[in-house]
Amino acid sequence: MMSSCEKGVTEEMAEQENTANGRVVIQVKDIENGWDGTASRALVNIAEVCTRLNFAVYQNGDRVASANQLKGDTDFGTFTLQLAEGSYQVLVLGHSAAKHITTTDPRKLQFTNPESSNGTGFSDTFYYYGNLEVGADGASLTANMKRATSMFRLVTSDAKPENIKKMWFYYEGGSGALSAVTGYGCVDSKQVVIEYLDDAQTGKPLQFDLYTFLHGESGNLTVTVRAFDEKDDIAYEREFTNVPMKRNYITRYTGNFFVKDTPDNPDNPDTPDNPDNPDDPDPGVSPSNVIMVDPEWGGVTDFTF
Repeated sequence: MMSSCEKGVTEEMAEQENTANGRVVIQVKDIENGWDGTASRALVNIAEVCTRLNFAVYQNGDRVASANQLKGDTDFGTFTLQLAEGSYQVLVLGHSAAKHITTTDPRKLQFTNPESSNGTGFSDTFYYYGNLEVGADGASLTANMKRATSMFRLVTSDAKPENIKKMWFYYEGGSGALSAVTGYGCVDSKQVVIEYLDDAQTGKPLQFDLYTFLHGESGNLTVTVRAFDEKDDIAYEREFTNVPMKRNYITRYTGNFFVKDTPDNPDNPDTPDNPDNPDDPDPGVSPSNVIMVDPEWGGVTDFTF
């Protein structure tokens, strides 16, 4: 029932019309979890980290077949189709956004702010993009996917006040669109994420995860965070500048957010505690950073505010 509403099935049939020849099976078994560009990496099933898969096949720059899948589908992770002999490029995109991503152009896979009219939201994202040769007897491909995203994680050491009902995040420096050809972000985005809070979270510390695609292996973000009260007024606000990010790494900022001042760092409360090299921090390299091995990410870079 769910797949009947997805246009990917219709596109697949239309795009393959009059071109069918050999049977092609594209299968996703694993992702390169904790990927750091080395031969040593842990592999996990894609269903553990993604709720949506988008498949696309291209030839001479045009998309010739596509399909969208949801976690729970009987064929989740396997795309079977018919293709004529020839050379193709294959895209597999895995994510947990609110909607499927349009795959017309593999150089621009656009995720959008969740509050926009057609918002998909931002999520952890994995991809595969590579060549496929199809012969008279068809072909098969097993795609191991790589993580494309970086994560900024905010952890409040203090508890959420009762009157705080919404958290608003605005961040620049990354991209909301991914080029599967390069593996990096391809636009300069102003990303917005809104988290609505409920009474069950009152009196407890909070954690928020923000995702972006960097324009290279590393980069910097500017993150503005606002807490709104029941009257939709800004009760607390903080800006974090020059936030160091690295692909497949988590940058985690931990501190007291629901305060009007920060006596431990009154002159510049938004500067992370990185005294050895505050102007050019390098996640995973500088000895002043705390790196923890995480089975799902390359590592965690910790800062306090």
